[in-house]
Amino acid sequence: MRRSAARIAQRLWRTVGADSLPPASQAAAPSGMQPGQHAGWRRAFASSAPQTRGPVSYMSLGMTVATGAGLLWWYNHEKDKKMEDISREGKTSVVVGQAAIGGPFELIDQDGKPFTDKDLLGRFALLYFGFTWCPDICPEELEKIAAAVDKTEKLSGVQVVPVFLSLDPQRDGVEQVRDYVKEFHPRMLGLTGSYDKVAAAAKAYRVYFSKTQDSQEDYLIDHSIITYLINPEGRFMSFFGKNFTADEMAKSISENIKRWQEEHKQAKQ
Repeated sequence: MRRSAARIAQRLWRTVGADSLPPASQAAAPSGMQPGQHAGWRRAFASSAPQTRGPVSYMSLGMTVATGAGLLWWYNHEKDKKMEDISREGKTSVVVGQAAIGGPFELIDQDGKPFTDKDLLGRFALLYFGFTWCPDICPEELEKIAAAVDKTEKLSGVQVVPVFLSLDPQRDGVEQVRDYVKEFHPRMLGLTGSYDKVAAAAKAYRVYFSKTQDSQEDYLIDHSIITYLINPEGRFMSFFGKNFTADEMAKSISENIKRWQEEHKQAKQ
């Protein structure tokens, strides 16, 4: 879209430039003027003609700048509108069928014990991938998840397990993760592991992460900001982006829990 806007602006520039006044040397002299008067007439014409810089007059230049500004505003407006639509759809959509998200993983919990996806069977869980050295986004998201878990329990009577999966095995050891999750919720589980195991878990949930090239010890990690809802069968149910509030998450989680319970009650009958 940005390239299209640039091409449109370039064409308008050329068009405005072509429509500007001709140079004084090319202006036709009035009929009946004597040959000796041509030079004086051209000087008078040049002094009265609009001042230009090259082939484009100040007026046409202003029109071009205004057009470019308009195109830039239109591009940003359409982009913001598209993001709002995506955000709105994310808050109201229901995942239909079995999405290709989630899968087995083998990590270590905050007590140093092996922990796999099978340890979450029989419980609803919220999974969030981040790192303990995150300056702001991870703490904000984990606080929101903790609040959503408590609100969900009040709405549905079901306890949801919040799970934090570290994407920084280099710095996030067992003790670091254990101390970190205690700050957010008493039931929050913290998981870490080797780089290969962590990368495999992130890949299963389609989580992007990349270490910044600051230094070997002092660095940040760019990563997806998504929370995943998992049902008692260990299957992906829904996801929540940064745009969700704790209340919105709790409402959606409760609706998913109710829907799952009704479906499985009918299945048993």
